[in-house]
Amino acid sequence: MYLSLLRLNLGHRQVRKDVANPYSMHQTLARVLDGEPRFLWRLETGSGFDDYGLLVQTSGRPDWRALSDRFPGYAEPAAGTPKPYEPSLHEGQLLRFRLYANPTVSREGKRHGLYREEEQLEWLATRLGAAGAAPRQVLVSRRGKLRIPKDGGTVVLAVAQFDGVLQVSDPSGVIVALKNGIGHGKAFGLGLLSIARYGE
Repeated sequence: MYLSLLRLNLGHRQVRKDVANPYSMHQTLARVLDGEPRFLWRLETGSGFDDYGLLVQTSGRPDWRALSDRFPGYAEPAAGTPKPYEPSLHEGQLLRFRLYANPTVSREGKRHGLYREEEQLEWLATRLGAAGAAPRQVLVSRRGKLRIPKDGGTVVLAVAQFDGVLQVSDPSGVIVALKNGIGHGKAFGLGLLSIARYGE
């Protein structure tokens, strides 16, 4: 896998369109990552109004020159981008994590969004448990509804960002979750699980 961090230029018309509409962002990435079977991404917001970064995880090494060729001035890759990403994990390991996701539950064959914090935390514990990890500390933010214009209508998704510490029980299961993402809405910038060493 590879991780890329792109510093977005909000003065660029296409960037403003993509930031406002996750479906448009996915289409832009799909065009420039032609041939990439699966990619995950997340829009990262900084402390300033114009401070946006785009974190992209791919299975192969991306060539971001395709992005600058198609949309000159769209973004500037951060130093070291793209970076090879092959985590080595072990049982009992503590890791910092971030996940911006679409917490849902299925009832009577229909998927329903979860909006209460306690339900979102329960969803997280279940999903991490299935992936071979357990949350130890969690802060929930960016909770609410994500409205996405698509095909003449609007898709509405429940969203929440989880930041905290997890403990690994099944290293191979966590690696699968890193590769595949967690939950639904991955085309809309949701589901990318990011980890870092605890204490760094």
